[in-house]
Amino acid sequence: MKSLIVYYSKFGNTHQVANAITSSLEGNGDLRMITFDQLTGKNYDHLDLLVMGCPTHNMNLPKKVKPILDRFSRGSLAGARVAVFDTSYKMSWLLNQFTPTKRLGKLSRKLGGKLLIQPEIFLVTGREGPLFDGEITRARDWGAGIAQKAST
Repeated sequence: MKSLIVYYSKFGNTHQVANAITSSLEGNGDLRMITFDQLTGKNYDHLDLLVMGCPTHNMNLPKKVKPILDRFSRGSLAGARVAVFDTSYKMSWLLNQFTPTKRLGKLSRKLGGKLLIQPEIFLVTGREGPLFDGEITRARDWGAGIAQKAST
């Protein structure tokens, strides 16, 4: 299985979550973790699994992430299974509707990917973090769920 974890992290919280997810996927084939800045068409050629994550900035994708994703054409993820996550501070359930997971999921479907698992939000204590206690364990568990579903 060829897997790619792509993330953007401004304060390091999303990077920590991406590392935890990556550790849960190790041993399941070809696995790479890169930042959104490193993402090119060659990175996702013939992918089986793509995991994308970023922090919530102004209830949206970070400004640096959207232009990178806009470069890719419809169908470029055809056949890939996708999992998306973000890091955000705890908000009401209504405001959680405005985190990047919805937009990342929608973009991945537009590119031809299929969501493998329910998107996840990992919580930080404030605008810059740190992550709440237990979030790294939750990220590892979520990653294990991805590994299990990807193997079936």
